[in-house]
Amino acid sequence: MTASGGAVRPARITDRQALADLSRRVHLAPDGYRRSLGVPAPTATMPRISLSALIPSWLPLRHPSVHLVAESDGEIVGSCRAIEEPRRHDWVITELEAANGPMAGEVRYALLNALVDEAVGHNVSRFHAACSDVPDNLELFGQMGFMAYAQEEIHYLAPEGVGGPGSWLRRVLGREGHAHGGPGSHGRPGSGGRPQYELQRAGAPDAWHLFDLWTHTTPPTIARIEGYRAEDWESSGHEGVVPRTSLNPLLHFSGVDAWLLPWEQRAGGFAQHGGCREGPHYLRFLVRDVTDGGEFLRSVLAMMGAEALAAGILSPVRTYESTGLRAAADVGFEPIGRVTLLVREVRSTVRQPAMVPAIQ
Repeated sequence: MTASGGAVRPARITDRQALADLSRRVHLAPDGYRRSLGVPAPTATMPRISLSALIPSWLPLRHPSVHLVAESDGEIVGSCRAIEEPRRHDWVITELEAANGPMAGEVRYALLNALVDEAVGHNVSRFHAACSDVPDNLELFGQMGFMAYAQEEIHYLAPEGVGGPGSWLRRVLGREGHAHGGPGSHGRPGSGGRPQYELQRAGAPDAWHLFDLWTHTTPPTIARIEGYRAEDWESSGHEGVVPRTSLNPLLHFSGVDAWLLPWEQRAGGFAQHGGCREGPHYLRFLVRDVTDGGEFLRSVLAMMGAEALAAGILSPVRTYESTGLRAAADVGFEPIGRVTLLVREVRSTVRQPAMVPAIQ
């Protein structure tokens, strides 16, 4: 933006109502996914879930956070926000939207450029973002040096009553009132013989097993980019930061639980549940390819309880996780949008000084 066309400035608490109105207008527009990050993008046939329904546009999610707005002729026409990841010098962009109009692309570019400039004074290592998989978004982030490295399919399990003849609970429990399948007699999950998988709560002592499972289910190139270490998984049982997804920076969790499925001295599956007081709950899961993914998810949903089922559940699944995609479909999740994950290096890696001959 130019001096004559508007300016970018930090958001103020007095901008609250204007930002809420902007977010509502953008996400109700037919092409709202082109004016916002769109995680996930609403569509004409599935308008019930959108970014504006997940977070208030003015509240800080974690501290510290940076919130910039674009203002033109006294009116707020754009908003951009980022938060710092705990225990890392990485920022996650959680919002980037502009009012509908011919200047929307320029407004979003100015906001993103200002945010990158802001990072210089905060010792930021990397930016992360997730956006709707449309050319407008990918071109914008590409101009600012972001690299796409993975995609996530956002799945949704709609709320459904548990008393009717076609209820979700009846499908899960089956005709005799018991869940199907379970671990096999030789320690191989999914080979039948028991009523359901027996999950155990995941905690800090399980960090290595969870790291091993994530390494097994993640391509090496993506594992190098995300750069997790075994100790990063120590908090996954009570904090919804690891593993990173497009949704966990956006949702306000009232509590986080995690479970794992033991398998031959390793983990055959991992599930992380984030409870939300308002809106749908959150589920992230990893499934080893020897596990019956559908039976594992049925066991997980039973552990999550009736409150989560009544609220609806959002679950991001990486597109390279074929076992996870099949498991989500098996228990009734429906895909509602696809997002691209992006990263941008800000601070160059510090290299060790080279050895040089001593001066005599």
